[in-house]
Order: sequence, then structure tokens, then C-alpha cells
Amino acid sequence: MKQLTKLAILFAIILSLGCKKDDPTPVPPVIKFLDAQLSVDKTFSIVRFEFFDGDGDLGLKQEENTGEQAFNVFVDFYKKNNGIWVLDTTNLDARLPFLENESGRELEGETQISLLYDFSVDTFRYEISIKDRALHLSNIITTSELIP
Repeated sequence: MKQLTKLAILFAIILSLGCKKDDPTPVPPVIKFLDAQLSVDKTFSIVRFEFFDGDGDLGLKQEENTGEQAFNVFVDFYKKNNGIWVLDTTNLDARLPFLENESGRELEGETQISLLYDFSVDTFRYEISIKDRALHLSNIITTSELIP
């Protein structure tokens, strides 16, 4: 009887370990492009995107402004030259503000950023990624073409 009890306990442990499911919530943030347009006065562009962060640690506090946490939105500016996209500059980085989330639950929503652009180009686009507070880098989104 004692061996049967040990065998039942061992079987229960194996069964519980075998049924353990991994958490499907992604740790790095995920972003999805929504739209991009020029401001009414055509002095800057506005890019809207959705975000999802499984560990809920998006945004930077005002005092977090050095080193790895100087920026959390990374923007590459591409211009079109004779039908070919050419990287023009990578210094358009920005900051998403801190999103209060004491519970540490996943965060999702929509945001927009305003970006300057080179007025001398005919057609341009951006490639954008974000980073959460744990320094997990998101996927890269590419905006639609913008024509001033």
C-alpha cells in the first residue's frame, strides 16, 4: 500500500508538471501602426500606433533621462530618392511618458507622437520601435508614405 501511495504521488507530480502551460503574454512590447499624417500647417507629422506590453512597464518618469533610459521611442527617418528608400537620420528619438501601473498588469492602448521632418524631401516615412522600462525592445513598425 505504501508503494501505491508513493506511485500515486509521483504520478500526480509528473502530471502537474506536464500540464503546466507557459504564459503566452509577451514580455517585450508589441506595437502596431495605425496611421500617419502631416499637421494642418505641415510643420510636423503625427504618427499613431497601438501598444501592448505584457509586463506593464511602459513609459519613462521625468527624472529618468540618462543612459539607457534617455529615450524609449526610436525613430528612423527615410526619404525616397529615385524610388529607393534611403535612411536619412536616426536622431528623432522621443519619450513616452510614464504610465502608472502599480498592479504590474499588462498595458495596452493607443498613442501618437509628433515628429519633425526634412522639408526638402518629396516623400518620406518613419520606422519606429519602443522600449519598456526593463529595456525590452519592441518590433519595428513602418509608417505609410507621407508627401508634404
